[in-house]
Amino acid sequence: MFLGIFSSALKASLYQSGQKLREAYKRIEELAELDELTGSFNRRCIMRMLDEEIARSARSGSPCSVALIDLDHFKRVNDTYGHPTGDEVLRTFAITMFANIRSVDRFGRYGGEEFLLMLPETSLEDAMLFAERVRMGIERLSFRDVSSELKVSVSIGVAQFRFGETIGQTVTRADEALYTAKS
Repeated sequence: MFLGIFSSALKASLYQSGQKLREAYKRIEELAELDELTGSFNRRCIMRMLDEEIARSARSGSPCSVALIDLDHFKRVNDTYGHPTGDEVLRTFAITMFANIRSVDRFGRYGGEEFLLMLPETSLEDAMLFAERVRMGIERLSFRDVSSELKVSVSIGVAQFRFGETIGQTVTRADEALYTAKS
């Protein structure tokens, strides 16, 4: 009888420990994929997702577009208002993006103030229309609690995956389009 009670308690304890370990592992996986400041995917994760989506797009023949988004003159924001304000601008930008993308889209921090948006099943034309809506929406954001003079704008470069090219080539074309947009 004692062994039965002990065994039952041990099983319950092991089960609870297993649950806690699974939850901790899940949290570690989430932290390994997310940018801590913005809550968006980190570069490694967004590039892995892009790789998977491009492979799916190549198999299905459906379009997939990529947008590189850069916050204009971000260094000036940090230099003028300080890094905590710069962090708040990045967080507000990310929240705005999350509020405007579809559930199938993927959004990640590519580096610094540059972000990558993956738009599955989206043609270049539709991606460009979406990018323009994003650009205008970001320009309308208010940062009055920081300064009435603080304005944020973005430049966006868009490219559609071409069958037979690498992810690097697609991202390079989006980067070239971003450079043109900045001009």
